[in-house]
Amino acid sequence: MPLRTFICVLAMAALLNACASVPQSGGNVLATDKVLESVSDEQGRRVSRFVDGTLLAPLTGYALPEVNLMLPEVREDISVQQLAILSNALNRSVCNRLGQYLVAEPVPSETALKIEIALTGITPTSKTLSGLSAAADFFVPGPFRIPVGMGAIALDARANTAGKTAAFMRWAKGANPVFNSAKVSSIGDAYDLLDTFSREFGQLLLQGTSKVKVRQKLPDDLIAANEALCESRFGKVDVIGKGASFLLPLSPEFIDRGKPVDAKPSTETD
Repeated sequence: MPLRTFICVLAMAALLNACASVPQSGGNVLATDKVLESVSDEQGRRVSRFVDGTLLAPLTGYALPEVNLMLPEVREDISVQQLAILSNALNRSVCNRLGQYLVAEPVPSETALKIEIALTGITPTSKTLSGLSAAADFFVPGPFRIPVGMGAIALDARANTAGKTAAFMRWAKGANPVFNSAKVSSIGDAYDLLDTFSREFGQLLLQGTSKVKVRQKLPDDLIAANEALCESRFGKVDVIGKGASFLLPLSPEFIDRGKPVDAKPSTETD
């Protein structure tokens, strides 16, 4: 192997392991009387969970999420408006993921799956270092990001049906310099990591702890109806802007339009 290639491989391996440390959980922790199974406890990822497959298996519908994230401690570098963007993005992501397999219920029934999510920790992204990373990326071949000043986020999530806990996840993850591109925003990494959380929590709800899919996707027309309902409540991301954000340090505030001003409360019918 040529020396240059060998050095590049070593550098990439170092970057892959250079995740931001997960934040310590502060306030807003969701109480649970369930024993949580630890599935990951590393510098850049910490996950523990509980799932009751017998409660999840018969479910056919879910309530539209109404997550309203609050800071576990006062931070001057994350605004109320930025928290609103994170909350809405999380609602949108959870809504669309569940809508592939369950029917969205604008007026939820007693047995509909209901989601609670709390922000228990957050490490803001350094806008200055993200800008430097983005500038350097123009001159360095392949994905590159300065492996310092990266953000992280910690969340507690609970899924209930008929007043019983069907699943619980305590989740924390730090940004990775290869897989999370630099964005000039203090919530840049937290915003990116929400999709990772939503995917893992969705898998827990839809597959339990099994690696084999236990649910079939809904027919296309029902999925489309769910997607339309999710969009009416939580809006959509600028597709062109989101694509460009992989190459440019575009902030979530720039590419995400947030919640539509005319969105109806989840308890109202269309």
